[in-house]
Amino acid sequence: MIIAPLPKNETARLSALKGLEILDTPEEEMFDEITKLASMICDTPISLVSLIDETRQWFKSHHGLTARETPRSFAFCSHAILGNEVFVVPNAKEDDRFKNNPLVDEAPNVIFYAGIPLALDDQIKLGTLCVIDNKPRELNENQIQMLRLLGKQTVRLLQMRKATERMEVEKLAAEKASAAKRDFIAAISHDIRNPLNSLLGMSEMIRETDLNPTVLGYVDHIRNAGEVILHLVNDTIEISRLEEKASILKNEWFEFYQCLHILDSFFKTETKRKQIEFKLNNEVNQNIFLLSDKRKIEKIFWNLIANAVKFTNKGAVTCSVQLETKTKEEGILQFEVKDTGPGISPEVKDRLFQKYNQFVPEGCGISGSGLGLSIVKLSLEEMGGEVEVESKLGEGSTFKVKIPTLWKLEERKVQPSHLDVKVQSHLPIFSRPQRVLIADDNDLNRKVLRSYLKPLQFEIKETNNGIDAERELNESLYDIAFLDIEMPGKHGTEIAKGLAGKPHRPALFACTGLCMPEEKDQILASGFEYFMPKPYQKEELYLHLKEIAEKGD
Repeated sequence: MIIAPLPKNETARLSALKGLEILDTPEEEMFDEITKLASMICDTPISLVSLIDETRQWFKSHHGLTARETPRSFAFCSHAILGNEVFVVPNAKEDDRFKNNPLVDEAPNVIFYAGIPLALDDQIKLGTLCVIDNKPRELNENQIQMLRLLGKQTVRLLQMRKATERMEVEKLAAEKASAAKRDFIAAISHDIRNPLNSLLGMSEMIRETDLNPTVLGYVDHIRNAGEVILHLVNDTIEISRLEEKASILKNEWFEFYQCLHILDSFFKTETKRKQIEFKLNNEVNQNIFLLSDKRKIEKIFWNLIANAVKFTNKGAVTCSVQLETKTKEEGILQFEVKDTGPGISPEVKDRLFQKYNQFVPEGCGISGSGLGLSIVKLSLEEMGGEVEVESKLGEGSTFKVKIPTLWKLEERKVQPSHLDVKVQSHLPIFSRPQRVLIADDNDLNRKVLRSYLKPLQFEIKETNNGIDAERELNESLYDIAFLDIEMPGKHGTEIAKGLAGKPHRPALFACTGLCMPEEKDQILASGFEYFMPKPYQKEELYLHLKEIAEKGD
């Protein structure tokens, strides 16, 4: 047996590992899903997320193995972290490095081993995601590639876990100065969105491969965990603005029918997956326009319907909408959401709209940020509206909302049949192939965006810095450009400003993790037509591209 030498940067490596504050923490489902998935893909009985400290390898996840740690001197992973690629030992009994190793000769009888280093960058290797068998074998190229992808996912989960813990700590210190809190939330939002873009994007790409339903189920669990984190980030920003009174009502005339139509289309699809019914009873004239904050109304409706769907496992979710017209201009928008879920007990009902109240009915096993209903309450207070709840355990719940608004009748420009076609059409259709530039210093972000654009058969060029991106846009003609904002060499907003007034200027997408309202306004003011926050939403991207395609036609 040969004991692996220490990495040259051992001090820095240990410092980075301890900085994550993950050693000796309890098992967590999001890491266990990774190891289960690795074992299924590689067809091995054991898979581990192994982290190497001074004296041991400690397992954050240990699928197929009861032990939580073993001595570092025996660890195959100690050898694996010395390299950059997948470290494979087909038969440990024939390998001089592992002959007479207690882990080989005794339980768990490690004969085959394959591990991908968990690298924060090219130098800092925290440990490995590894698969183990008690018989000699090899991995095929597809299995090795999938192990690489899962290793990258594991690193992003480690980074997001640390960032999320930082958010939770700050949550308890929410009484600090408003400006300091805003700065913190903006920084954390940015730190989480970049790895989250890779996590959700890669999960989407893995789902499109030929995997059996069980494996796809594990991928969906990983994706769902990422979406929970995204909702937590978005809700934290939203409630922070509401509490600080920094949220500004943006009243505008808008077509109310279109809002309802989009909600109806989305939740009919979602409830169909859960095998429950979704009913929308709309008594508001299709030609009604409202003067109110469209985004806040959509957010209120969305949160209430999403909650009802989440907690209803059989039966139906029914939404009823009315407009009580007090005068020819003034009215009360009335919205009711009724479900056949488990209902709410009186003691829970009394604190339903408090922050971080994660109400999880028995048997549901679902939780969220605990902020959704608080956002509903604060948004309604801001708009002069109100909400009340009627519920009985075992009989479901009803949320009733009233929002004062101004209204008018106006002939609709888009007929319902046309709107139906537009909503149901999935991919944008261009009259000719589009020349596209993707500029981002993160190769995974470029890979995710390229995968979303693949069905459109665009001609795509990539750059990884602002200087090359600016040169490409000045020297070649592009129809669309996706620019990361914080690139090395040149800031994305500087590139956009430099293109102002130039002929044949491409449609500019700002791709960024800077998502605070004031950050978004500043970025758009520099010359971008479209704002695409990370993590990228494929449906939102296609809606923007449809708009570009229609302008071109």
